Amino acid sequence: MEKKDLSQDYTRPLELSSDESTSFDPSRRRLLQGAVAATAGLSLAGVAGVSLASALSNTTSVNHTQSQATTGQLKLFFSILATGEALAQTFYSNALAHARDLRLSHEVFTTLGAIRAEEQLHFRLALSEGGTPATTHFSFPHGAATFRNPSLFLQTQQQIEELTSGALLAWIKDTASMGLSRVAQLGGQLMQVEGGHRVLGRVLMGADPFADWGFAPVVVEHFSDVPNVVKAAGFLSPRSGNDFELRQIDPRFPGLINTTPGKL
Repeated sequence: MEKKDLSQDYTRPLELSSDESTSFDPSRRRLLQGAVAATAGLSLAGVAGVSLASALSNTTSVNHTQSQATTGQLKLFFSILATGEALAQTFYSNALAHARDLRLSHEVFTTLGAIRAEEQLHFRLALSEGGTPATTHFSFPHGAATFRNPSLFLQTQQQIEELTSGALLAWIKDTASMGLSRVAQLGGQLMQVEGGHRVLGRVLMGADPFADWGFAPVVVEHFSDVPNVVKAAGFLSPRSGNDFELRQIDPRFPGLINTTPGKL
């Protein structure tokens, strides 16, 4: 099979942000007790870099009707993905904009900036594969306090990254069942990245141990179930005082490597 080069440049500038770094001490507060379970968050990491046409051309066992159904399913998946990545990028952008309130050190600020760039890369990839975000306006379970209270910020960060894991497990299962093994593998590539985001949050909150999962929990049966879980968690109900809009950024970031998914 001819390999498709997926090293497309996803780092072409869009709109630059104007966040300012700070040198305040990092917050090491623990999460509030009773944090929402793993099913209540969202990131839906960028999980595919293969074009729909190429993916479907490698699924030779399906007939024309099945192929059309698979195409529609993948477009739905990429749209869910685009929505989730927009939410994640919005979350980290607002954290950076409120670095003083969250008492972020320069080191933590830089790390969150790299994570935000990764989420932007994932969002642009979802768009390039035909995804359309359901919205670019989001809410957070704790509203504006999310970005003024370090403990609430970390609680929300864990919600976001923990469903990332569950969502990607569902993506891998569903795309593998469609015979799209490379698309499923890409889910694993991004799951690795998002797992690092979760551990970073535990480092900031002073959790012991930082890495506490022997196995990632299965929390979502199918990837198409994710939007309802996210809405129930309070991320998709923007209103006055709790309405945060996506502001796209330039995803290029010093030291950030592997910015494309590679070859199929």
